[in-house]
Amino acid sequence: MTESTKCAHQACKCLVPTDSPHGKYCSEHCKEAVALSELKCDCKHPGCR
Repeated sequence: MTESTKCAHQACKCLVPTDSPHGKYCSEHCKEAVALSELKCDCKHPGCR
């Protein structure tokens, strides 16, 4: 069983597996948007819509 943690992007609600290709983020969007202040995550994953 793979463990997961919440995405490091503050506005995101996704869970990220420890072996994620994006590190501590669920997507490339969250990895690049970490310095932005987003009210709503735009990673396009079902849990964040």
